[in-house]
Amino acid sequence: MLQDGGVSSSPSSPDFDLSTVTDATAHVVRVAGELDLGTGPRLEALLNELPKPPNIVVLDFSALSFIDSTALRVLLAEHRRARAEGYEFVIAGAIGPVRELFRITAFDITLPLVPDVESATDG
Repeated sequence: MLQDGGVSSSPSSPDFDLSTVTDATAHVVRVAGELDLGTGPRLEALLNELPKPPNIVVLDFSALSFIDSTALRVLLAEHRRARAEGYEFVIAGAIGPVRELFRITAFDITLPLVPDVESATDG
């Protein structure tokens, strides 16, 4: 069972929110709103601060409405770090324009995408 690992949000970014739920094997980071030049560094900092090694880090993008190319760099860096450090990195729930950007940039081939968090954490 995943337990709430705390919420990280900022009043200066009303269209962006991060929350983390963690258990012994997984960190699930829910990303809501717009992930861009202004908010990407917050996600990067949160990912860098997560205790390692989990078996898996899941980014829940089901509430993400926008992502830009600077945020794609953050995702690629985390994917590379996961491979180097031996844990799994998965993006769950990307839909609409977010999923379309992954398709256009071929990130849907590069990054592991699953339909929802449950698919990544096996329930």
